[in-house]
Amino acid sequence: MPNCMSGDGVKLFGTPKLYIETSVINGVFSKDARIRMVSSAFFEKIRNGEIEGHVSSYVLAEIYVTPNDGKRDRLFRFAALCIADAPSGPKVEELGRKYVERGMIPRRYVFDAYHIASASLGEFEALATWNYEHILKDKTEKLLRMVNKELRIHIPKLRSPEVYVW
Repeated sequence: MPNCMSGDGVKLFGTPKLYIETSVINGVFSKDARIRMVSSAFFEKIRNGEIEGHVSSYVLAEIYVTPNDGKRDRLFRFAALCIADAPSGPKVEELGRKYVERGMIPRRYVFDAYHIASASLGEFEALATWNYEHILKDKTEKLLRMVNKELRIHIPKLRSPEVYVW
């Protein structure tokens, strides 16, 4: 089946291969009813094979430090629906530091830069996130295109899970 794309970069046919950032997993337990509903529907699409979700060791590390044991276990159950094969390690962290140096992501949120770097080096169609503060911003997307183009690295889309649910 061809991999046709909409104008928003979402595959119309085929299974989208997405990097799932930690906020999407946390979204299933959000106090915000809309985020909770969309995140649950998003993971149902992963469960049904309509979305191919991938996570990195950075996602798993963020879940691991969740102080509440019960919540941590529930988060890991949703992460387990994804394939834990997204790149991590020195190349990802070097690229993440470049993003920080270029002003894409504040230094204290370096894991956000690592998520973007992992999605880039893993050549995922998009990074799904609820993080509007640092990731889902025009500035971040513009700098991502600029830096990755300079480095000749794949440029993933930065998208809310909502794009893939409706």
